Amino acid sequence: MDLPYFELDTTLWEALTASLEASDQARLERLKNALPIAADISRSDVFLFYPQENAFCVVIHARSHAMATLFPKSQVGRCLDAEDRPWIWDALQRGDPLQRTMKTVADAVGQVQQQIWPVKDSQNRVMAAVGVYTNAVELERHKRRSTSFQKALKHFFRVLVQGEMQGCENLPPFTDRSGILFIDGLGRYRYLSGIAANIYRKLGYLDDLRLRTLEEVAAGDRELVHQAWEERRCLVAESTVRNRILQRSVIPLFGPPESLTFWERIRWGEKTRGRYGALLLVNDITEAREAEIEIKIKTAMIKEVHHRLKNNLQLLISIMRMQARRARTREARDLLQEAMNRLRSMAVIQDSLSYGTSETLSLTDVLTQIAAQTQMSMVGPHRHIRIRFSHMEDIQLPANQVTTCALVFNELLLNAVKHGFDERESGEIRIQLREKEEQNQIELILEDTGRGLPENFSPEANASIGLDIIRTLVQDDLKGHIEFTTLPQGGTRAQLTFPRQTPGGRTP
Repeated sequence: MDLPYFELDTTLWEALTASLEASDQARLERLKNALPIAADISRSDVFLFYPQENAFCVVIHARSHAMATLFPKSQVGRCLDAEDRPWIWDALQRGDPLQRTMKTVADAVGQVQQQIWPVKDSQNRVMAAVGVYTNAVELERHKRRSTSFQKALKHFFRVLVQGEMQGCENLPPFTDRSGILFIDGLGRYRYLSGIAANIYRKLGYLDDLRLRTLEEVAAGDRELVHQAWEERRCLVAESTVRNRILQRSVIPLFGPPESLTFWERIRWGEKTRGRYGALLLVNDITEAREAEIEIKIKTAMIKEVHHRLKNNLQLLISIMRMQARRARTREARDLLQEAMNRLRSMAVIQDSLSYGTSETLSLTDVLTQIAAQTQMSMVGPHRHIRIRFSHMEDIQLPANQVTTCALVFNELLLNAVKHGFDERESGEIRIQLREKEEQNQIELILEDTGRGLPENFSPEANASIGLDIIRTLVQDDLKGHIEFTTLPQGGTRAQLTFPRQTPGGRTP
């Protein structure tokens, strides 16, 4: 099951914020927006708890993009009694942060470290709490990181629960391919993850960057970090550095700088101006952007091919129309008219393909265009035969299925107009398109008020070009089934059923 990276119980959220002052509501809103990036950079499952009289409920669950979740089942909306989690309840009652490691936690997989960070309102009362749940592997990895980064991450959560993080909702996800750096209040690199170090090596910085300053590294970090400090908000930017395209996010951290030594604070403490430092998240997206450019070029070429093919089909239709005018027999004119209508259907499909930007097309839109086209070209103004959709669902299918179904639909319409009504001047063709969700089947039904089927009719025995086309496309391409019946009140019913395919051509 694909779990969302961010889950929110709107009912609990409204209950939590309803009685708060406007300033506290704004603080909680900023905290909520920062929870996704908090889960990412801590590589943990992060929760927002709502304490009530004798229980607390899970309002938000943010999962990390950089690791597998500890909780394969949704926890949002779940309420736990104080007796079930006494250590969490104790932290909420006292208003102090709590950290403990447990071998088992209900609904979690494996050993877990829990951190509880109370969230206080403007009156210094606990109004919520942030829970950080980290698995044993990530915990051991974190312990091997530098002390400065461990302190920076702890300071991040301290600032987070104070609701001082702004602009975090604009940050892209931090994944297992992202690098992270910590820059102290003096603008020095104090920590680089392995991925971050590899990214900077590609930029030509082969030496260890730790304790080097932002001014010494001409990678564009200085401008973005100082801008984040000045604006006091998270920022994200994309830029090209030495032929590499970098996507960088900055999370500014404010407060007394713990990463400085005693003598550094004495000598340079004034220069920090209350800046604890900044977390810099880096992604090398060079290959991804090059792939996007290549896809755009290929898409443009494919659209041009579809456009030219459509023009060629229109040219063929014009030539056949001229030929039909010169035809001496009605049979020849009818055959040319049928061929022109098939080409028009193909032109409609090509037009849809040329404007499509994904692997799927709207079957509904294509069938609607073909029906309107048939109404104009085959029925004529002197005949009152109405083609209408009595039930039409919006169905998106892979392009190959839409193409085949459209060709079958066109043949069914041609047969209804030509053979069902023959010389009749009035009638109706009703069309239904629906999806049987329980069976994952698409159903297309055409009913007409024409003369009905001949006695002992069989698609195999009464073979024609149109029926041959229908039978081949339905059986071989759609892997479906079609049935023709005569309606009790007169007229014919054609029912086409076929399984939905995925864009890759597979049946779910």
